[in-house]
Amino acid sequence: MYRRKTTELLLAALLLGATPPSVAGNGEPITLDADRAEIDNVSGVSVYTGDVVLTRGLRQITGDRMTVHTRARELDHVVVEGDPAVYTQQPDGDGEILRAEAPRMEYHASGPERIILLDGGRLTQGRNEFTGETIHYNLETEVADARGDKETGRRIRITLFPDDED
Repeated sequence: MYRRKTTELLLAALLLGATPPSVAGNGEPITLDADRAEIDNVSGVSVYTGDVVLTRGLRQITGDRMTVHTRARELDHVVVEGDPAVYTQQPDGDGEILRAEAPRMEYHASGPERIILLDGGRLTQGRNEFTGETIHYNLETEVADARGDKETGRRIRITLFPDDED
């Protein structure tokens, strides 16, 4: 019954013109699935809660709560909270799946496309792993910048397997 009410709420919002971003700047459609949505087209900020899944091309972001920010009805950035919040990206070719997780995460759709893992993040690709208190990862250049936290004692840790090609 709860899911039915949510579906009716979303359907009513769509019919009234309150829509989430339907197409990203690169032409990839965006799909959002959640238990509840609060969509505000005037401010460009929408909040989705309850097993939220955002899919954009080969990327998927999941979490308990997702705040989606748009500009001119195009995706700008997303703030995700979860236990954990997760970002996955399928490779274009034969590469390994990129997986990022953290209690809090930001995904920026452009300028450049990147993710920021907060409050203790983990970035993995194949067997290789990169952890830190805060990780900034540029998805376009594949460059990571990570920091530890002296207060929590968390340091960055990188585990690489030389036999892996990536």
